[in-house]
Amino acid sequence: MEQGVWDAPEQGSETATLADVLAFLEASVESLCQVDWSDQDADVLVDAVGRAEIVARRLEAAGARATAELAGLHRQKGRSAGGVAAMLAEKLGLARGVVHGRIEAGGRQATPAGRAAAVGEITAEHERIISRAVSGLPGTMGGAAKTRFAEGLTELARMVAPAELRAEAARRVAALCPDRGKDREEHQERRRSARLGAVRTDGTSTLTMTLTPRARALVERALCDFGGPGGAVACEPGSDERTPEQRAHDALVHQWALGSTVDPARPKGIATIVVRVTPEQLEEPAALVETDSGTQLSVRQAVSMAGSLPWFVSLLRDGREELHRIDVDAHPDRRLASAIQRLVLHAAHGGCTFPGCAAPARGSQFHHVREWSRGGPTTVANGALGCPVHHAFVGDGPSAWTTVADPGSPGRCTWLPPGVDRLTDV
Repeated sequence: MEQGVWDAPEQGSETATLADVLAFLEASVESLCQVDWSDQDADVLVDAVGRAEIVARRLEAAGARATAELAGLHRQKGRSAGGVAAMLAEKLGLARGVVHGRIEAGGRQATPAGRAAAVGEITAEHERIISRAVSGLPGTMGGAAKTRFAEGLTELARMVAPAELRAEAARRVAALCPDRGKDREEHQERRRSARLGAVRTDGTSTLTMTLTPRARALVERALCDFGGPGGAVACEPGSDERTPEQRAHDALVHQWALGSTVDPARPKGIATIVVRVTPEQLEEPAALVETDSGTQLSVRQAVSMAGSLPWFVSLLRDGREELHRIDVDAHPDRRLASAIQRLVLHAAHGGCTFPGCAAPARGSQFHHVREWSRGGPTTVANGALGCPVHHAFVGDGPSAWTTVADPGSPGRCTWLPPGVDRLTDV
């Protein structure tokens, strides 16, 4: 054996038994647990964490396959699927639902997502999300089309976290099943709920909610505005010791307090939520659109969110042709972009403009295509959205990126990697 892998048996030798393989695995894990991680440098730890993650994923897939095989043997003896799950759950000390999930996952390892999970390319959660998405496809969709759909999501799963995959899977299913829009909204309205728990002995209580897309968009807006370090509380920079959960609590309480004020001199704290809707989508109330944070809702829900509030509409046609009708560039000499300029860029770009980046507008910053320090004005034409990570790529050092206006797409920019200083070099 070498590096924790069984050597291929020589001709005439016996293949290692399952018991031998498990014994070797247990010994290897025991040795790994004895490692003093504090003695390792950062590069070694990065490599170790990555390799351990792949091994953990493959172990989970192997355990699911073994559980599915064991369940199959019990079913051959006449036991029901529920009885098998109950028996294994009691034996392993697990919840019955967990065992059911493993049995089902073990039986899906011939699918594109199942194969990727078996070799550790994606997590078990990725695989479950893809499986549920495929099961939500219409029955009239052919097997080959479903396989291509699963392959597309599996490829995406190799690059994104489960939360982003879940959102994208919902978008793709909705695009393939537009007639489900009405049922989707009715289902969401049926599921909405809020339950305020009893006051505990320490004076705290719980609030459990199932949010509609409209409610989630409002909550996300409040968390964005007041949920960051220093948000909703007065403190010195860098001294906010609250946990993310505590900041979220304080942000919501602060938003509720602003919304319930009766003092006309104080701001009402109404959340600003940006939704991009095309004229074609306005003709389809059940069509799905997104807020600037990525929350998906129907056109009907988006329109209803405005209520009696005034609408702001920005029309982008042929680049900037109609932007002159509103004074979005009233103060080009100011370094910070105005709220209306950010709104226009969101309408134009949707999010970070760095190639391949899917960061939404709410998580992006106004970037001066021609740098402010070099005379670049704060205008929509000289602006682009960049997430904090890619915005930080731009600078003056040898490893910094640069940006130039894209003549083929007015209002957008081209990101040039280090060492490229002309558009023709790209």
